[in-house]
Amino acid sequence: MVSMSPSSDPERHPLKNGSPAKVHYISIPVHRGPVEGPAGEGAGSTGARRQSILDHPIGSFRGVNSLGRFATSFQRANSFRAIELNRDKERSYLTDDQDALYDPNTLGPSANGRKLSVALNAPGSITVRPSALDLYGSSGSARHDSHPFDDDIEDSSAVRSVFSGDQNIPLRPQISFQDFNSATRADSIILKQVETKDGKTVTVLAGQSTAPQTIFNSVNVLIGIGLFALPLGLKYSGWALGVPLLLTFAAGTFGSAELLSRCLDTDQTMISYGDLGYAAFGSKGRALISFLFSLDLMGSGVALVILFGDSLNALFPQRSTTFFKILGFFVLTPQSLIPLNVLSNISLMGIISTISTVFCVLFCGLYKTSSPGSLIQPEPTQMWPSSCHEFFLSIGLLSACWGGHAIFPNLKSDMRHPDKFKDCLKTTYLVTALTDLGIAIIGFLMFGMSVADEVTKSLMLTEGYPAIIYILMSVLMAVIPIAKTPLNARPIASVLDSLIGIDSIPGKENFWVRFLQAGNKIIVNAAFVLIAIKFPAFDKFIAFLGAGLCFMICLILPCLFYMRLCSATIKSWEKVLCIATIILSAMMSVLGIGATFF
Repeated sequence: MVSMSPSSDPERHPLKNGSPAKVHYISIPVHRGPVEGPAGEGAGSTGARRQSILDHPIGSFRGVNSLGRFATSFQRANSFRAIELNRDKERSYLTDDQDALYDPNTLGPSANGRKLSVALNAPGSITVRPSALDLYGSSGSARHDSHPFDDDIEDSSAVRSVFSGDQNIPLRPQISFQDFNSATRADSIILKQVETKDGKTVTVLAGQSTAPQTIFNSVNVLIGIGLFALPLGLKYSGWALGVPLLLTFAAGTFGSAELLSRCLDTDQTMISYGDLGYAAFGSKGRALISFLFSLDLMGSGVALVILFGDSLNALFPQRSTTFFKILGFFVLTPQSLIPLNVLSNISLMGIISTISTVFCVLFCGLYKTSSPGSLIQPEPTQMWPSSCHEFFLSIGLLSACWGGHAIFPNLKSDMRHPDKFKDCLKTTYLVTALTDLGIAIIGFLMFGMSVADEVTKSLMLTEGYPAIIYILMSVLMAVIPIAKTPLNARPIASVLDSLIGIDSIPGKENFWVRFLQAGNKIIVNAAFVLIAIKFPAFDKFIAFLGAGLCFMICLILPCLFYMRLCSATIKSWEKVLCIATIILSAMMSVLGIGATFF
């Protein structure tokens, strides 16, 4: 049993003074050892899980913010990239009979996971049995020094009445992991009972991520390969329009993310962006969102392959970009076959490589004293756009780096304290805005009017830097697609699995099941490569993603959701602002998309 003093957990205090708001929390300690059967025989695993080095305190990474908890939170965040095919499903992570679905590896919600009620009662999985760690004393009064949710705790009979039906167990239940010993690094899981709009009570998993973990996951979503095209976007728009436009997109998407947060607060059973779509517009809303998510994931995968080919071609110009894109197929495809828990750790290299690239660009600008490619002697730039076409193209380039809203609802729902989400957004957008604005300004100053569609390409084609820089930049640019492309391929491959009926084939370990699943992942990666060969322009592709998808997912739909779901509380000026945002976003989206094709 892993125990922790409440005072050592800074995340545990705010709810003591917060409003329960029809949410009741139930603590279930996690027991790592074997479960004894009726005769004292082990009914599950033969010993406790071996602790990882990430579970031990390391500097500021301790307790709920240990590196192990960060890794688990990051894995859950990656699992939220999903496409919901069943458009008639009201909630992504609930069955029709309001039974929560969860992933046993992360203990987080999963659309294709196991039923929580079955897990709590089925022998050989997770069992509920009396625990001496009763949160309540013999007098029945709560021990206010023993749990983070002192004012919000519901008696453990809530779990029994919902899941086990046993009303005779006097003590709080203790979950013992038998075949899920490595499922989580938490000292306990928290269930919460929420009341739906129709008065029905539903028991689901409560969030587990802390504020720092949510900030990290959010920054990882926002800081992507789109930032490498920002200097080109600034070139197309000029200083006078480009910088204000970039900051306007930052402020607008921050506000729309807050609108999504308010929409989630209207119904505690909503977790995902698709849930909001269904709540606002029914099955058609969920179908539209699934279509948009599919395009977004496909487009991101193609852009990563283009980046892979362009970067290696800059280092080895004797080979064409098409050659390296085909090579990328054989490099990227094996990663798609790796389990998500391993793939999440690999994908961590993506954000590390992206941030490292930003610092490399800054170093190169300060290292070189003569243009091009120097901050000491900048290249000539322009104040205004050269043409309307270039300005319209810059709209998509400057907006593409703000597309994290598809995951934001899941990240809020996964928080231990969702009321902290707005503060997390403030920090996330501050970090992202400084990074994006910084790389845009630095890249434009370094290469001026000759900046390429990827600032990294301009750097690798410019002489005068240390030899190691060219190799390092190529390695970093190759690592980013290797780390991130499989995460874009998995949800699309899962859609193909569902379309051909793999989910209905009995026996998940069946050879043909695994063969077909692998085949679908290969097909998706092949599609990435073929589209990247057919449409090789990185800037046009990023501009299309920004103008075509980011405006819809990050601005238009959040405003529509807010006006629909919060119609009883929305203020007049908010409604006017939402309508203006929708109209302006639609106009800019049309102009941006048009510029990518003409």
